[in-house]
Amino acid sequence: MQPEGDELAPQVEEDEPDRVPVESPPAPAVSSAPVNGSAYRPVGGSAVSLAALWNDADRQRIKARWQELQLRFIDDPHLVAGEAERLVQDAVVSLTASLDARRGQLHQQRAARGLDTENLRASLRDYREFLDRILAL
Repeated sequence: MQPEGDELAPQVEEDEPDRVPVESPPAPAVSSAPVNGSAYRPVGGSAVSLAALWNDADRQRIKARWQELQLRFIDDPHLVAGEAERLVQDAVVSLTASLDARRGQLHQQRAARGLDTENLRASLRDYREFLDRILAL
């Protein structure tokens, strides 16, 4: 015998009175932070620009070059696709150099701070923020 009400609700058989319907686990939370956006919010921190990972001159140069390639695509798609590949390669090299420079700065800051626990905590905080920025890319 079916109880009256919502037909899609879990049903309990009459011959199994101790059985309780099992609910599905809640869906995992979806982050509202943009994955490829221009900012991220580290845990307990404020929004920080992902653009800060880039050398500003290189970032502007790459963006301008990309816009120019898009405009030229119709005239020579094959040539522009090859240039786009090289532009992406240049962007990866530029970003890698910027990330490595920041890593070097963090190392120098940690070395200059000394070994007391408070200074090491500050260094760890800086490393966490940098890693959060990398992971947000």
